[in-house]
Amino acid sequence: MDVLGVAGDDGFGVELQRGLEARGISTEYLVRTPGLSTFTYTKLINAHTGREDLPRLDFLYGAPLPDVTETLARIARSYDVILVADQAETADGGVVTPSLRAALARIAVAQLHTVIWADSRIRAEHFRGVVLKVNRDEAAAAGQRALGRFDIEALRRHTASPVLVVTGGREGATVLNDQGATTVETRCIEEPVDICGAGDSFSAAAALALCVTRDPIMAARIGNLAASITIMKPGTGTASPDEILAAGC
Repeated sequence: MDVLGVAGDDGFGVELQRGLEARGISTEYLVRTPGLSTFTYTKLINAHTGREDLPRLDFLYGAPLPDVTETLARIARSYDVILVADQAETADGGVVTPSLRAALARIAVAQLHTVIWADSRIRAEHFRGVVLKVNRDEAAAAGQRALGRFDIEALRRHTASPVLVVTGGREGATVLNDQGATTVETRCIEEPVDICGAGDSFSAAAALALCVTRDPIMAARIGNLAASITIMKPGTGTASPDEILAAGC
């Protein structure tokens, strides 16, 4: 597993690289850039209750980042899954720029076996030809920007997405493809501990499952299971394969 992205030469960048490598993730394609502030955030936890009772603080870098499009094009054939975390809420979009989205569209056509899964917060409508994952609010906003209405099937056609996945928390996920729309239920968790990272967990598990099974419904089920595990852990939780198997039994 490799990460392609950009980080600063600040303390956050050092810790990011160290944390990735400690988990066996190669940082060969992590571009360390002097003078750049690494994207990060801080959670404010109540010292008495142990709960996050104030909005988190995000530290963003507003200037354009180094372009990683050529690197992506050069290495794409080596991967069965390309997971795009388009989470930067800045004008330039971090490393997920128009040129990178265009490259992803070309790769999707050239490498039909590769699962390209894009989890996009505020630019879903600009992707083409890849699997798209958005939550319900993100889907509604993308539909308004691109089409002037909330219509998830029209959004799928607009993006030429082979599979559009719309997550809805405890309501499960809606999977749209050429066969129609299917609602995939999730486990009911009455009192989640911390929902931070649930969407990322869903995307990671579902993208890998889609690569193995080629079944978007099964992929959404596994994504739901992963998310249902992580929301029961404080902080940005994870879900191990054993935990997912146990939850699915």
